[in-house]
Amino acid sequence: MSDNPTFGDSEFFDDDGKMPWEAAAIDAIRNATSGIKFDEVRASIYLMSAVDYRWDAVREEFSDQYSLRDRLIEIGEDEWSNHAPIGWDGEVYKPMVEGYVEDALDDLDIEGFFARIAEPEQGDQLVAASELLTPGAGLILQIDLGEINTELVRYLAAHPEKMRDLDPRKFEELVAELFRDKGYDVELTPRSKDGGLDIRVFHKSALGRFLTLVECKRYSERERVGVSIVRGLYGVVNMRNATSGLIATTSFFTKGAKSEQQQVKERLHLADFEELKGWLVSYRGARR
Repeated sequence: MSDNPTFGDSEFFDDDGKMPWEAAAIDAIRNATSGIKFDEVRASIYLMSAVDYRWDAVREEFSDQYSLRDRLIEIGEDEWSNHAPIGWDGEVYKPMVEGYVEDALDDLDIEGFFARIAEPEQGDQLVAASELLTPGAGLILQIDLGEINTELVRYLAAHPEKMRDLDPRKFEELVAELFRDKGYDVELTPRSKDGGLDIRVFHKSALGRFLTLVECKRYSERERVGVSIVRGLYGVVNMRNATSGLIATTSFFTKGAKSEQQQVKERLHLADFEELKGWLVSYRGARR
């Protein structure tokens, strides 16, 4: 008979053969890793970990796989100790969670992430983004218009999906800078908005001065710009007597939106994610 029969009693094992404290530790590790965010710009990983008996959550930043591993082991061991019974000798059943942490890190390819974002050799670096952006900026890209320079736009050209992480206002500023780079005079509307209008683009030629009203939609990949937005901007174009209008989005347009635009294609243009990628690639970084 075991010195501590409760440890060997079948009622203490779950359907997977895990003891309750072991299962609790595994769940804690899984919960922690399920909220992991990868930040290529800052070369970091963000972990949402629970504290104060799960009432409050804090975000922790890790710049290498080893410190992240140690933190996950700590989370697992804490949960193990909170649920494990005390043995006859007064000690808590010894936590053994390293293997579960290693499995979680392998599933997420944490080692591969840090290998991919390792700093390149001097001269080969695409963008010194970690010096330009605030902590966590790879997730939200909190940048000022003055910091949207050639190197940063080149980075976005290589990683265009990062445009979707921009704050909506910062996306407007990026689009404005791309128009400015093409030689247009650009005016951003106030943050309070102007009837759905985000940017005024002016172009002078021998035929006169032309005004394009631009509306920006920083959407996720799955979210589409619909027909109501196309109709709304066209109405503003007519009301303001503008030359044309343009909708720029980090996503795509619905079939109805594209069909509506085709009816007024001389005065309304659509720039989806693929077109914006081309703008980023052709950016020259000219300052005017």
